[in-house]
Formats: sequence, C-alpha cells, structure tokens
Amino acid sequence: MSSIVIGVGNEFRRDDGVGPAVARELTRLGAPAAVSDGDPVRLMETWDGANLVIIVDAVRCAPSTPGRWHRTSLPHSIPAASSHGFGVPEAVELAEALDRKPERLIVFAVEVADTGFGTELSPAVAAAVPALTATVLSELGR
Repeated sequence: MSSIVIGVGNEFRRDDGVGPAVARELTRLGAPAAVSDGDPVRLMETWDGANLVIIVDAVRCAPSTPGRWHRTSLPHSIPAASSHGFGVPEAVELAEALDRKPERLIVFAVEVADTGFGTELSPAVAAAVPALTATVLSELGR
C-alpha cells in the first residue's frame, strides 16, 4: 500500500506551521511526507496514487487547548475552523466530487494558539510535535 503524509500550513504564520513541522520530522525519519499550503488541487496532486493519506493541519478551536490534536477520517467532524480560508474539508469534498479521494484518509487537526507572523511554533504546539510524529508513524505501520 502506498502512503503519504501531507503537512498543511504556512511556516511563516507561527503555529500554522505545525503540519509542515511534522512533515519535516517524518522526512528526516525516512517516512513519505510532503508540505502543502492546502490548495485543493495541489493536495489532490500530492496524494495522487496513494492508498493511505494522512493530513496534519492546524485548527482554531474555542476554547482552545494548544497542542491537543484530534484524529478523524472525516474532516467535518473536527469541532473547529481551519486556519486557512479554504480548508482541508473543502478539499476532500472537491476530491470526492472529482472521484480523486484516497482510499483511506486520516486527518490530525492540531489546536493552535498563535497564527501571527513568525517562524517559531508556540511552546505548547512545539511540544506536541514529537508525540504527534510518533503517532503518525504508528498509523503508517512503521
């Protein structure tokens, strides 16, 4: 089974870079991972041919517990809003309409604290990266 992890986010918007941070760590560990800005067409191109797709993305929740993550196979079940204008749920809907949705899709939505300008993750979100990376590796069967 082919698989890929896609870290969605903007590395220049502090905690919005959590997806790319996990993707970079997975790449360093030899796992198949890529970074995306969340554009639906680019997401579909990135996961093309993969049976298992794992997406890691930042979400804003109210109230928020920065660093906590939610695992789901249905992006609309996340009790939050994407940190992007057009989020992963809309990309998945478009993929379904175009018959380009992967066989298995898992989304890890990470609650964030700060999406202002900057390249550092907040301490709580940064602290979540190692455990989330290990969880994603487990999902990949590694």
